[in-house]
Amino acid sequence: MEFTATPELKEYLVQKNKKYIVVEVVSSDHSDIEITELYAHVVPDRKAEEFLKKRYVPKEADFATILLPPYRLHYAPVVSFTLHSFLGIKSIRQEGITL
Repeated sequence: MEFTATPELKEYLVQKNKKYIVVEVVSSDHSDIEITELYAHVVPDRKAEEFLKKRYVPKEADFATILLPPYRLHYAPVVSFTLHSFLGIKSIRQEGITL
């Protein structure tokens, strides 16, 4: 499995001095609708240690350490991360990991 990132995301990680990206499984259960999806975000070193204690699996990439959940997920040969910005709010999206 190979990890890639857009130049914008790489630059953002250097600017913010961050080196961990976490991929989490999040669920929302409201009355008749249950939504489960993957959420990728940048975390500081202290928070990364908490995820490692929860048995998240670290995978090294040239731009960051990716912390993957200890659940059975499906991985494409290439997993890509992109940085998106909407009204000044930054978010990370990933492609290549599915539930």
